This record gives sequence, structure tokens and C-alpha cells, in this order.
Amino acid sequence: MPGQDDAGNLFAIPDFFQPSKWTDDEVNEASRHFFRLELTDRGKTPLFVIPPIENKDFFSIPTPAEEPPEKSIPTSLEAPKDDEPPAAAETSDGNATSSPSVDLWLSLRKPPVPEPAFKAWEAFEQQQATAAKPCFITEAGPGAFDALLKAGGDALDRGETVTVDTATLCRALLSLVLGRESVLFTWDEGAKAFKPTLPNLRISGIARSTLEGVVAQSLECGNSYKQLEKSVKTTYERNPTSCRVALSSAVDRVLLVIQTVVAGQQPRSLLQLQAVVRRVRLIIIHLRRLVTKAQPKKLDEDVLVLVFQQAQADQHGDVHLARLMREVLQRVARPWLDFLEEWIGTKPEVGVPLRRDEVGRRKGFIKVAAESHVDDHGNEVEELDFHLDQGRMPAFIPADIALSIFEAGRNLRFIRTNHPDHVLAHAHPVDTLIAPPDLAWHFDWPSIHALEESSQAYEKALVDTIISSSSPNGARQPRSTGQGSGNGLYQLQMFSTDEAELQRRLFESMDMLSQPRANIPGFHSTPDPLDLAVQEALSPTVAVIRATDDDFAPHWSLIPVLSLGSLVGVQNRILGRESLKMLFVAHQLKEHLKLQRDFHLCRNGMFCSRLTHALFDPDMESAERQAGVARNGGVMGLRLSGRDTWPPASSELRLALMGVLAETFEGPRTGGASLRADGPNGGLPGDLSFSVRDLSSAEIDKCLDPDGLEALDFLRLSYKTPPALTSVITPVILVQYDRIFKLLLRVLRMQYTVGQLFRDVTAKEAGFEAQETSIRFCFEARHFVFNLSAYLFDVGIDLPWQDLEARVAQIETLVFQTAAPSSSSLTPDRLREYHSRVLDKIMAALLLRKRQQPVMDLLEEIFRIILRFAKHMRLRSKGSAAAAVDLYAKFRKGVEVFLTVCKAIVEKHGARNQQARVDPDDLDGGQESKAGEEHPLAQLLLRLDMCDFYARK
Repeated sequence: MPGQDDAGNLFAIPDFFQPSKWTDDEVNEASRHFFRLELTDRGKTPLFVIPPIENKDFFSIPTPAEEPPEKSIPTSLEAPKDDEPPAAAETSDGNATSSPSVDLWLSLRKPPVPEPAFKAWEAFEQQQATAAKPCFITEAGPGAFDALLKAGGDALDRGETVTVDTATLCRALLSLVLGRESVLFTWDEGAKAFKPTLPNLRISGIARSTLEGVVAQSLECGNSYKQLEKSVKTTYERNPTSCRVALSSAVDRVLLVIQTVVAGQQPRSLLQLQAVVRRVRLIIIHLRRLVTKAQPKKLDEDVLVLVFQQAQADQHGDVHLARLMREVLQRVARPWLDFLEEWIGTKPEVGVPLRRDEVGRRKGFIKVAAESHVDDHGNEVEELDFHLDQGRMPAFIPADIALSIFEAGRNLRFIRTNHPDHVLAHAHPVDTLIAPPDLAWHFDWPSIHALEESSQAYEKALVDTIISSSSPNGARQPRSTGQGSGNGLYQLQMFSTDEAELQRRLFESMDMLSQPRANIPGFHSTPDPLDLAVQEALSPTVAVIRATDDDFAPHWSLIPVLSLGSLVGVQNRILGRESLKMLFVAHQLKEHLKLQRDFHLCRNGMFCSRLTHALFDPDMESAERQAGVARNGGVMGLRLSGRDTWPPASSELRLALMGVLAETFEGPRTGGASLRADGPNGGLPGDLSFSVRDLSSAEIDKCLDPDGLEALDFLRLSYKTPPALTSVITPVILVQYDRIFKLLLRVLRMQYTVGQLFRDVTAKEAGFEAQETSIRFCFEARHFVFNLSAYLFDVGIDLPWQDLEARVAQIETLVFQTAAPSSSSLTPDRLREYHSRVLDKIMAALLLRKRQQPVMDLLEEIFRIILRFAKHMRLRSKGSAAAAVDLYAKFRKGVEVFLTVCKAIVEKHGARNQQARVDPDDLDGGQESKAGEEHPLAQLLLRLDMCDFYARK
């Protein structure tokens, strides 16, 4: 190296191609001969010919004529010899210079050689990498971006902006999200919205257009937060209903949790701030829409239905929002579920309990009112009782569940009112550790199965308690109205208690208060599910709930049935069975039903005989007051067929009908004494007596004619249902009994009339010769009336009533069975429904339905013809044979038309009843009307016209 030859030459250029002294010279020389090509050796042919470069033509484009001469390409390469001197280099002017000749000033541009330094691992780890020069202005940092925005000409065309500190703006936006004022955002009371104090805000490194989206979301979120706070405050002032207050409380709780979670977050970038605002905005905007929809709602049930529908709609959206709405539904439905539990008896009733005699009072979906019932003939009947207000029952509750809820509560009030000592009349009937499960919404199958199991365990415990309390050897434990402690029933009374007992209770209280809060009964250490739902919705680290968790959840239409049906069914079954037991044992339901059969349905033979003679027998002593005539004091009657003045006075009615009911009731009955003892003042059960029916003016005018068919329509049987039996014998049912008794009273009159006609015509001592027409009329009328009455009593009344008695006996057997089927709902309402259906069947057989009114008009016209003929026979001295012939022709025509219409009804019924119709309410699964069952009128046709006598011309 030249530097070694002349070490004092400061401007010497080192030879970079000099081999190392540690290498073998021969090997180095061989490698040079093999790999090196001396391009500068002028003695040899070069591989590449490079033309000389002229300074003036350095940037010129060569012309096609100035092409370099082609040189022959060497076929071999020869390495230069070692003893040959290196070729001299040419200078810019063409003069060759020697290799050691270098520019001395070039070395001044080179950096000095660094001195050796101490190297350590600590310094190596702390060294900083050399940052690469950014290619874009957005990568150069916020300073460069701000410089671009401040450059002249407004490069981004965004106008003048105000740059604020990033941390200050983030804190201001978080406060804005929570509805709070800050330095940058203030509340405008007039516009009811937040407004920025500085226009065109931005932060360093972020354009104003990028920041506008986050600011707009924060403003919307803050305004909605403020609106929700105002709605919560005004709820208690305007319409503080229970469900509305519960909704406001849930919204307030959600806002509080949002405030707690957001206040603890410190976003360090705009993206983190935007993520927080987006999650908070999703919840607040959703709640604001829900509260806005609930504001026009006036009833609690409407608010509950709205929240239920909204929660159902959210199940197909965000999973966290769906869970949040389910918890909000739990909060909003809590007041309604509490009243439901109080009504069915699983919780003690708070406040003043509902009573049956408080007309006009309502609580929730229950009202106490005198509800009017109008039958098919337009008769209006008022019934004072608990009534289910369908308008106040939420729409998502199925009709059968709503009916079971109402029946369970009404049966419970029946037991509490009439049997206060019964085990079910107490607030906590179960004396064991098994308590009824709390009613709540269940949205998954595990919780639903757990509810079913707890309901079954509660039913078993309740049945065991009832059996043990009703058994003769079962000692009923005394109940205390005090609060229970951890060791059992705690008595609050301090009188007649010794000092040691007082000291023991005081120490127990002190020990309980010294325990941690989680161990004290009544305090729950578990977190609030609503708080957890809000926290999960706001937490960015919580994993998204799998969608498969809700794939196998029950459909929302089944949620009310699955959540409420099990416990409501248990209460309805147990309360219904116990109510029926009380009706059969304590209130003698079967005896009262037999009373209706004997008197209203005229199935007591002695009653019918005594009543017939008291009303129609002309041989009875007259009860009519006559001037100067003293009564003998014997058996008196009204003598309808033998008097000219009508209607009778009230005193005549009392004298004529005195003792008819009492004597016939106590005569053939073996259990009548026990039933009579239940009546007030030792009278007949239900204050059974004769009374005057309320009639219109037109009906009163018809009653004035003693020979008319309506002469006895004013007379009725008065029966007042005992309060305990109103669930089975309702006012509507009594109206049906009254209409049946009205028809049967007319039939009794017709029986007596045709019987009297037959005796008069066939009497040998008659002072005149009877005509053939009159005799024929008497025979045919007697045949018609007696067969009609036999059909009415034997077919129309007895057959349906036998079904009722069999059903009542079956229900009584099932009620008193220890292990009754849990699926059957034995309740007083079911018995009342069957009782009403039996009466409807009787009225249909007796042609008393409104659609059968034309047929009844034909029958009444036949009765009027017979009564006119009876009057003609009674006044036969003034009549003529032509009148009897005319009446007989009308009677014959009326019977023919009546039979023709009855035949048409029977044929229509047969065509419609080809297939069997199963009664779903049948307890034993029987059929209400079997296939091929004929209409009852077919038997009437068979009795009246077996040989087609009236069908022949």
C-alpha cells in the first residue's frame, strides 16, 4: 500500500484493492488470473470498447453515422504479469498520470475516523434507531399536519378552526356524553340542547371534518341523557303509576351505571373516545325512544306491554342490548307480578284488601262492580262480584292463564271470607321450609325447569299441610302475625316475658347486626343483574355472547305461559278443590241444587199438586174478601177459573199460597231439617217464597184477563242465593230458572184445564147433550197437553238434570280423593259453567231459546185456543155449535203447523249432527253429543203423532 511506502504523505490515497498480508501470494495470484479481467491493459484486446467521452459532447445524442468501430472480440483472456507496471491513467486533457497522483483536497470532505470506544450491552439496549424519513405528511406527526393547515391558501378548504388540547376535548366530550356542562359545551335552556362554546373545534393532528362525527354523536348522546333525566324526575309528579315508576327507576339505574363506568375511563385517542361514545349512545338512544313511546300511555298494563314488545324485538339485534332489555322488563313487570302474587295468595296482600261489597273499587286487573248481564231475550241482570277487567290484563297473557289467575284469586277470597280458620286463609299456609317460588320472567330452559320443580315441591308441601290440618289427629300450630327470625317464628310481644328471655333476644339482635352484610338475612351480596348487563354492554373487553346460547331458548310467545303457568296452575288447582270441598260440606251445595229442581223445575209432586189446587180448584174456599161474608178459616185458593175479578190482591196471594212451600219442603224430605237450619231466622233456604214478578205495562194489561194465557205471569218464586253459593248459582242462572218456572206454571194450568174439560164432557150428569166436535176437541186437547207435559218433565228436564247430578257426584268424588289428578281443574267456575250448560239444554228442549221463539208462539197460540174453548164450554148456555167447530178447526190447524215445524227442526239437527262433537271441558273425556243422537223434539213428535194422524188430510 502506498501509505506504507510513504507514511509521512498526508494526502496519499490508500489502495483498496491491495490483498491482505496474511494471505498466500500464490493462491491470491492464481485467483486473480482466473477471476480478474484487466480492462485497462492496452496491450491486449479489451472485451468492451468504450469510446472516449468528450466534454462538449457529454450530453449530446450520438448520430447513427458516428458509430464506434467494431472490434474483434477476444477468444481468450490473459492475465497480466506481475512484473509489468500498472498502466498510467489519463487525465481530463488526455495526459496520462501515474496512479499515486491523487487530489489532495478530496480527503477534506471525508469524516474523520472515529476513535475506538468502550462497548457495553447497556448502551446497546438503550440506543435509538434512526427514524426513517416519512413519505406522507400524515406520517410526519401532528406538527406537520398543523403546519399544513396553517399554511396560506387553506389547503384543506376547511375555514378557520380553533385548536384545543386533546385531553381537554376528550374530558369535555365524556362530560357531554353524561349530560354535563364543560368549558367547551354548555346547556341552552331555550333550545333544550347542548351547544359548543367555540366554533369549529379541532385537536392537533385531526381535521375538523374527522372530529365532527364524534362531536355530533356526543351531542346527541348528551341531549338524550338530559331528556332521560328530566323524564325520570317528572314521572313522580305527573303520573306516578307503579309500572311507570318502575320504568323510570330502571332508566335511572342504567344512567347511574353508565355514569360510573364512563367516569372511570380515560381514552388516550380519538378512536378510543369514539368507541366509548358509540357504546353509550346505543343504550341511551334506545332508552330515549322507549321512554318517548311510553309517555302517552296512561295505564300500567300499556307500559308493560310496550316494554315486553320492545324486549321481544331486541332479541334479534345486539346481544348486550337484548340482555339489557330483558332486565328492564324484569324491573318494569315487578309491580304487576307483585299484585299477581298477592291476588293468587303466594304473598300477603299489602294495603287494604279487596272486598266483594266495595262496589266501584278496582286494583290492577280486578274490579268490584255490579256487572250487568243480558240474556237472549233482553232481560238485564246485575251481578255484584269480583270481575276480570280484560282491558287491564296485558295483551301478551293468554286467555286461559288470565282466567286461571282470576279464578284462583276469587276462590281464595271465598275461603278467607267464609272460612277464616282454613289453612289457606293465612298469608303463609305452608309451615315448612318450602316457600312458593317468586314469579319472574324466565327466558331459558334451565330456569324454566327449575321453576317447574320448585312449583311441584310447593304443591306437595301445601297438600300435605292441608291434609294434616284437616285430619282429626292433626294439631294445628298457632300462627303469629309477627315477623320470623332465623330460628323460627319470632314473637314481637314483650309482655309476660321474663328478663332472661329479653336478654337472650337482645343478644341475638346484637349478634345479627355485628355480622357482615352478606350474612344478614334480607341483604343480597349478589350484584344487580341490570348493573351487570349495562357493564357488559359498555365494556370493550367482554367477549361477545355466542349466538347459539339463544338458539334453543323458548319462543317469546311461550314466555308468559312458561313463566307464570306453573305456579298459577298449582294455586288454581288447590284453591279450587278446597273451595268445592267447602261448598259440598259446609254450604250443602247439592241440597240447594235439589231445591231448585223440586220447586223451580216443578219436580216435587206434592208441590205441583198443592199449587194447582191453590190456584185453579173452584171447590176451594175463596180468599177474595167479600163485604159481609166472614172467612171460615179453611184451605183457601184463588179459584182462577171461577171468578170474574183479576188479578188478586196481595192478601189473597198470601192466604192462598200460605204453607204451600214450607209443607211441601219439609214433608217427604229426610235431610230437610239440616238444610232449613241454614236459612235466616229458621226460614226456607235462600228465603224461598212466592213473589210478584216485575212486568211492563203491556204485560200487566195481559195479566188482567183471567181467561188469558198470561193471567199467572205475575207469580214467581223468589230465591236469594247464599253468598257462599254465588259462584255456582248466579243471578243469570236464577233468571233461567224463573223463565222455566213461568212456562211450567202455564203447563200446570193447561193440565188442570183439559182435565176439567174432559170430566165435564164425559160426565153423565151433564144437563145437555155433548156434540161430537166438542168431544173430539176435548180428547185431542187432552192428548196434546198431557203428552206435551210428559215430554217437558221427563225428557226436557229430567234427562239433562240426571247428567248434572252425575257430574256433581263425580266432581265430589274427585275432590275428596287424596290423590286427585293434577291435570284436572276442579273449580267452582267449572261447576257453574256445566250448571249453566245444563240449563241451556233444558231451555232448548223446552223451546225457550230466542231462536225458538216462533215455535213457542205456535205453542202459545194452541194454549189460547184451548183456554177459549174452556171458556166456551163454561158458558155453553150462551154459545153455539158453530163456535166450537171453528175453535176445533183452529186447534187442528195449529197442531198440524206446530208438528210440521218440529219435524223440520229435527231433520235439520240430524243433518248437522252426523259427526260427533267432543266436549273439551268434559272431565272424564266423554262426548257432549254423540254421533247420531237425535233431537229431543223427536220424542215429542213420537208422543203427539205416532201414527201420522195430523199428517193425513
